[in-house]
Formats: sequence, structure tokens, C-alpha cells
Amino acid sequence: MATVADTRKIFEEKKLSIKLPLQDDLLVTKIDIVERYTYYDGDIHYLIRIEYINEKGYVAYDLFPCEGRIERKTPLIPVSDIPPETLRLEPLPMRDGIDFASDEQAYDYIKMSFSHFVKDKGYEHLSEHKGCDLYCTKGSRGLFTDFILRCDDDALDKVKELIELRGEYGSSNDYAIVFPAIQESLSVKLLFQENWFRHNGEFLAAHRICAFGVNNSDPNLIYPFTVYPREKELARYFMFTGPQWNILRNKYVEAR
Repeated sequence: MATVADTRKIFEEKKLSIKLPLQDDLLVTKIDIVERYTYYDGDIHYLIRIEYINEKGYVAYDLFPCEGRIERKTPLIPVSDIPPETLRLEPLPMRDGIDFASDEQAYDYIKMSFSHFVKDKGYEHLSEHKGCDLYCTKGSRGLFTDFILRCDDDALDKVKELIELRGEYGSSNDYAIVFPAIQESLSVKLLFQENWFRHNGEFLAAHRICAFGVNNSDPNLIYPFTVYPREKELARYFMFTGPQWNILRNKYVEAR
């Protein structure tokens, strides 16, 4: 039976990039491809379900994004031309720009965006919850969410609160922080934001804390920055939007 370390090596040999925030010596019992998207430039994005035996000796599983590449002479449809999944609700209106005039405006915007998003994906019973800003459910699975404006030390405090909730309510739920994808109008440079994830991304992933950035002008578009949620419809959506963040980020840097 292969270990997590063996699994990483196998993926590397196949030229597939995957991050596994798991101990190297854990035994992997099963690997399934849940979703696959092939993009116009030859990039392939998989959503992998890995079943393993955890530290307590029980069988557990997680969903992980995985990236690869194939060479093509004829390009496929560009990612921007691939239609998103059909919405259940009417899309939210676009904003005129990407800047925010105040913290209150930014907070209301990301809360409105994410609340609309989870309703669209079939979540119910949206309410405040002790220890987080928003709690909702889909079937037996809950989603605990905190809204933050800046990737800074205060954000880490929110993350620690979610980790405490995860310790209380367990892995049968998902946990997430939600923030503006670009925070420069809120005094956080993009470089600082990216450094924050370089230093803390592994910490978030190890504790299964999802991080979602809301597009500053399109509230219907949200990007994943760490692990994917275990709820399959959410994971499928973020598999589609994940590569688009790099496109937006590069365009923003060029324009700036």
C-alpha cells in the first residue's frame, strides 16, 4: 500500500502538480478522479479524491486540486469562453470599478456575494453563528464562514477561530474565510497579500480552512486560494474558477 510520500512521487513522475497537506507516512488506500477540465493552452486541471488512513487509524478522504499539461497543436476553447455552470438564481449586478470607498462597503459586498453564491449552490438556513460570521447547511453538511477585509494578522485570528470550530464540529463540515480578491484600496498591496499566503497557506490547508477571494467588480465570480471544500458542487465550481485568478492577477499587474 502506497504512502502519501509515494503518492507525491508518482504524481511528480507523471508531471502532475498536487499539494497534499498530509503526513508523509499516512497510507493511501484509494485515488479517484472526480472532475477533469482541459484548457485551451494544454493545461489540465483535475479534482482528485484521495482516501487514506488517518492518524487515528480510521479511513478518511479529502479532495485536492491537481494540475498537469499536454502539448496541443490546435488550441481548445479559451477558458474565458467556457460557460460557467447554470445559475439557479439571477446573477448579481456588476460594479463599475475594483476599489472600495470604505471597509463597510467592502464587507457588505463580499458578504452579499458569498451569501448569493451558497444559496445558488443549494445551501439553506443562512444565519450568524457563534464563532463565525455566516453558517449555512446543505443536507447534513454545514459551512462555517468568516468575512475578512485584509490578509493580515487579524485574518489569522479569524482563521484560529475557525480551527476551534473545526475542533468542535469536526470534518463533516467545511470552514472558510472570504475576502476581496484585490485589497489595494483597503491598504494591502497585492505583493503583501501573496506573501501572506506563502507564509500561511500551508497552515490553512493543514487545518482544512478554505480561502475564497471575491472578484472586486463581478460578485458572481469567486476564486479558491487554498484547499477546496469537500462539498462536490462547490469543489467543481472552484475547479473552474481557480485558473482564472492567475489571468485576472496578471492583467491587474500589467494595468497597474
